[in-house]
This record gives sequence, C-alpha cells and structure tokens, in this order.
Amino acid sequence: MRPPPSSRIRRGRVRRLPTAGGTVTRRLQALTVVLFLLCALGLSVSVVGDVRSGRVAWVTPDAPSTEVVALLAVAVSALAAGAVTVTVLRSTLSRTGVRSRGSALWALAAVAYLPALLLGPGWLAWSAVAACFVLELLPPRPAVALASTGLLLQVALTRAAGETWGASVFAGVSYLATSVLLFVVLRCVGTYRELELARAELAHAEVLAERVRVSRDLHDLLGRNLAAISLKVELARRHQRGGRGEALAGELDDVLGLSHAAAADLRALVAGYRVLTVRTELAAAVRLLTDAGVRCEVDADLDGEGAVDGGLGAADDVVAWVLREAATNVVKHAGATWCTVSVHAGGAVDGNAGVVDLVVENDGVAATEDGGTGTGLVGARERVRVLGGALEVAVHRDVFRLTCRVPVRGVAPASGVRPEGEGRS
Repeated sequence: MRPPPSSRIRRGRVRRLPTAGGTVTRRLQALTVVLFLLCALGLSVSVVGDVRSGRVAWVTPDAPSTEVVALLAVAVSALAAGAVTVTVLRSTLSRTGVRSRGSALWALAAVAYLPALLLGPGWLAWSAVAACFVLELLPPRPAVALASTGLLLQVALTRAAGETWGASVFAGVSYLATSVLLFVVLRCVGTYRELELARAELAHAEVLAERVRVSRDLHDLLGRNLAAISLKVELARRHQRGGRGEALAGELDDVLGLSHAAAADLRALVAGYRVLTVRTELAAAVRLLTDAGVRCEVDADLDGEGAVDGGLGAADDVVAWVLREAATNVVKHAGATWCTVSVHAGGAVDGNAGVVDLVVENDGVAATEDGGTGTGLVGARERVRVLGGALEVAVHRDVFRLTCRVPVRGVAPASGVRPEGEGRS
C-alpha cells in the first residue's frame, strides 16, 4: 500500500521529554542545594566565633559597636554568598547549564575573597566552594590551573594574616579536600541526571518502535483479509445480480469466515504471539488469487537441505509475512491475469543452516502505482533485514518480480513467541 501524500500527513503532537530529570534527580538537586547552604551556615558560625573571640583585628572589646558591625557584616556576607552560590548551583544542575561562566565565576570569587578583607582569613574557607565550580564549569587544564592557584593563594593569605605555618597548611588541605568533595557531588548529581534523561529517551524510543511494529503488523496482517473480503463482496454482488442464490450464500459464508479470521488475527496480534507459516500462507495465497481470477502456479519445496529438523526455523514466519504481502499486492495493485510463486529451502550458505528463497512474479504491473516502495513492502524488508536476509523487487517487460532470500536460523519459533528482533524494527 502507498503511504499518504506528504501534503495530507497531519503533524501530530510530539510529547516533550523532561528537561530537568525525574523525581529522584530533583530530590538529589534539592539535597545538593541544602548541602551548599549548610556549608555557608557552618562558615558563618565559624566566622562569628572568630569575631566573638577577638581574632578579627579591628574588632576590640573596648568598642562593642565594632562587634555588632562585624556580626552584621558576617550576616550580609553569608546571605550574599548563599544567594550567589545557589543561583550558580541551580544553573549548573539544570540541563541548559550556566549561560555566562565568566560572570558566574567572578561572582563566586567576589563573595569568597572580598568579605575576607573585613572578616579575616576565616572567611577564605569559602574559596573552596568557588574552586569546586571552577572544576565543574571550565575545561580540565584551565580548571586545574585556577584551582591550584587558589590553593597557593589560600596558604599565602592565611600565612600573611599572621597564622602559623601549620594552620596555613591545614587551611590549604581543607581547601583542597572541600573543593574536590563538592566537585564530586556536583558531578555525581549531573551524571545521574543525564542517566535518568537517557533512560526516559530510551523508553520513549521503545514506545515509538512498538508503535511502528503495531502499525506494520496491522497493515500486513489485516491487509490480505480485507482485500479478500472486498473481493468476496464483489463476487456476491455479481451472484445476486445473476440470481444465483446458492453461490451468493457461499460467498457470504466465506465473507463471514474471513471476518472471523481477521478478528482472530487481530486478537493474536494484540496478544503478541501471532506466528505465520509458509505452508498456511501459501495455501491462503492460492485461494485468494484464484478467487480474484488470477491463474496461479506454485513451485514449492520446503523439505530440502535448508530445512531444520523438518522446519524452516525463524525464516518460516518472516517468509510467510512476505508471501502474504506479495499476494495482497497482486490482488490490490496489479491488473494481473497470472501469478507464479516459487519457494524453496536451499542448502547452507555463509555458515548458515540454510536459506529460504521466495520468488513471486505476476503481470499487470502497468497498473501498479508505488513501484515497490509502499508501506507493506517497507515492513516486509524490515522483517527480512532482522534475520540478515534480502528482499528485492524489479520490473521487466511488464512483469513484476519479488525476490526474497532469508537465512534459516535455529529452531522455528514456538507458538506464543515472537521471532528474534520482533518489536524492534
């Protein structure tokens, strides 16, 4: 069957995939924000302790107002640092990422170093937070270079503030450990988000693949029965006009049987265990072509060297689908007067147990429209390709020729089991 013209195809709504991950990702992101806020709170408490203990040079016990000013400075610095960090963090964890990395890093550096001029070296611990974002947002080489510079700057500024070498080295080790730990947390959350998004995209792709399979199977499964029903109804109308009551009743009985068969096939398709055989489809194709007034000749050998334990293995179902589509096309798309069907199980080829060759020829090709590119033949090619076979169509002197070769693989699929690759085309 031909696909509808492109001008008639309606664009359906495409469901957008989640952009920020699933529930688990959102929870991890919220916990990460809480972790960074706790770091800001811990730093603020530590700096408040420095202020109350007199470790900030300009805060003196003789001037209580200086302590109040220092505490206000700690509160303002903590709020600014928390706001900037949370803003950059949320942008980093989002799928779009940070739009202006330079502005974000400059803002982090400002809240990490500028308050230290007023509150002393204790505030420099916040530079580890800035370093973790440097490692996350910049390429590896400049990120490592800037983080190393920050480490040296941490030790130097702590020493310049009058701390001992031991305290300065400890400040450097704390800077390194905190920045690496926070960087690992950011990377783990980002990696989990990407995995969750990839899982959602794979699930969406599976749904689309299943839709393609169902549409292909519906076309291949019901197309022949519907064509046969249409043919039987036309014959019944002729018998009715000719007053042949018995023939009319026979055709109507056939229509009823075909409708029941179509319903059974549809139930089998929905259940997912529809398996065809070449022998049954060959007999059905002969009946369909004969009823359509097409002279049909069959040359079949299904018990040759290519058979596996008396069967055709996984090739049986696939060749049966191709034969069904070919017979349906002869009735629906060709003004054929004759048709030949040749199907043989051949010997081993390329290490396979054997191959099944199917050749269908018919005249009346001038009445065809799609030239072998219709939806049915596309689905047939997909089925054949799954087993490593090949399907070709050609037209020569008004004769349409379909050639199909499918390798026999393993044992024929049992009832209720779809062949390998089914549902993934």
